[in-house]
Amino acid sequence: MMYFTLIKKEAVEAFRTYRFLIIISIFVLFGLISSITAKLLPEIIQSLGSGIEINLPEPNVYDSWLQFFSNHSQMTLIIFLITFGNALGKELTNGTLVLLVTKGVNRNTAMLAKVIYQSVLWLGGLLLSFTITYLYNLLLFPGEQQAISTLLFYLFQLWLFGFLFLCIINFGQVLLPKAQGGLLLGFTFLVLFFISNISSALAKLNPLKLIEVSMEGLKASVDFSNSQWPILLAVGLSLLLLIGAVLRFKRVSIY
Repeated sequence: MMYFTLIKKEAVEAFRTYRFLIIISIFVLFGLISSITAKLLPEIIQSLGSGIEINLPEPNVYDSWLQFFSNHSQMTLIIFLITFGNALGKELTNGTLVLLVTKGVNRNTAMLAKVIYQSVLWLGGLLLSFTITYLYNLLLFPGEQQAISTLLFYLFQLWLFGFLFLCIINFGQVLLPKAQGGLLLGFTFLVLFFISNISSALAKLNPLKLIEVSMEGLKASVDFSNSQWPILLAVGLSLLLLIGAVLRFKRVSIY
């Protein structure tokens, strides 16, 4: 019951500060333009050719899904993390968390409620955008098959990658509440992931594989074997970061 009340508080606060509307608008926008961009991009490129004939393959429904996953893994996730990257740190530095604690709310419960709300919003936004793109594809690419189970699996991987970074930024805010610790730690992890991708052995474990999407992969059936280690590593890191945040938060002064 306490978690429900705190999550409701997070939702109301996000709505009042327009963060909710901004995030949902981004999800709706990319849900719409993924299909449109895939459909019109060849014509746009042809029109910019200045009389030069450019032979491009006919766009298909999977071009739309490539746009979808590219937009959300590169743009939406960054906007999402920046939007919530200092939500907890702001409450710590402003002292607003004191009001909840003095009313008997456990500080770690308040922190975990933020993580739950953010992860649910991330999931809800992705599902909303996914539904818009799927329905729009039926209109723009009539008769073309969409491998729904494979698409949902890639969507799960995208959500998990985003959840991992939500855990990272919340741990960072507890670690360095006065120095934009969430965004700083998130950037540090991203750099480390890119560096580890240089090694072929580490690349197989790298959580970055969760957001790698190809045309062939979208058309194929679900293949868990290529993603099992990145998924397990992402889940393990997320749990470790949450545990670390809980332990660290007990020592952070909120007064």
